[in-house]
Amino acid sequence: MVGDRIEHGSDLSRDLIESAAHPDIGEERYEEIEAARRALSELPAGREDATRLWERLGNAYLGTGDYERAVDALERVVSAGGATLDTYEKLARSARELQDFLDEVRYREAAVDRRPEDPALWRDLGIARRRAGASRDAVTSLREAMRLDPEDEVESGIELGRALRDLGEAENAVTSFREALERRPDCSDLWSELAGAYSELGLFAESDQAVREAIRLKPANAAAWRTMATNALKRGTRDTAAKAYQRMKELNPDFADEILSWVSSTAGLPPDALGEPDLAAAPATYKRRGRLLPFRRLRA
Repeated sequence: MVGDRIEHGSDLSRDLIESAAHPDIGEERYEEIEAARRALSELPAGREDATRLWERLGNAYLGTGDYERAVDALERVVSAGGATLDTYEKLARSARELQDFLDEVRYREAAVDRRPEDPALWRDLGIARRRAGASRDAVTSLREAMRLDPEDEVESGIELGRALRDLGEAENAVTSFREALERRPDCSDLWSELAGAYSELGLFAESDQAVREAIRLKPANAAAWRTMATNALKRGTRDTAAKAYQRMKELNPDFADEILSWVSSTAGLPPDALGEPDLAAAPATYKRRGRLLPFRRLRA
């Protein structure tokens, strides 16, 4: 039995861990992992191999998608002083899957503490901080990522601009996007983000120009079509808005609810503004990108 193997100081079987990495794990195998967890819980305090076993058990839970138990197992590794950078990366991933964004930030901060020279870790921390609603701290982290790696103009640059927009600093976001575009003028996503920032400032001519460039570089850029639709709605050109909206909806149906809710709750337009007969019933839940819904806090 699994419990007997652990009690005698031997390792969890390699077969157990490798099997747990597959998403189609069966109920019988999951019960074996649970048996391992119960056996580990009964080990004497200070058992020298317990930390390694808890880490591997956490890996097994990650493989099954049981993120709450993965966090419980990996937190025991942290408490025992055996956490590595990889441990914190797995904890951060689990917290994100649980939408426990504050804990994700905490784990990513611990990862940065272990390797502060790594720009990717600073970028991931910035993204996590923004996801948790801490946009000012996100700006600091993302700027550090870009200082350590000036070539990282796409992901870090985009997230930095978004964080600045979250803070109501659309002009600074424009500056950030334009600086990134000086290095990567071929990046459709950067042009799309620039278009959104210009639109927020009411600079529709500049926004339209950026939208056209984004679509020229990537015709399937749904975010660019979304900005084109909202710009047209704000100008009152509903035919253009409807065409852009339909194209956006083909590319990314998830954006449709955002625009419909914005139209009905914020713009005050009639139900047929985009040719959607059910527009009047659209839920008033639209929030500009980056304004996240409250997250669920699982642990103190």
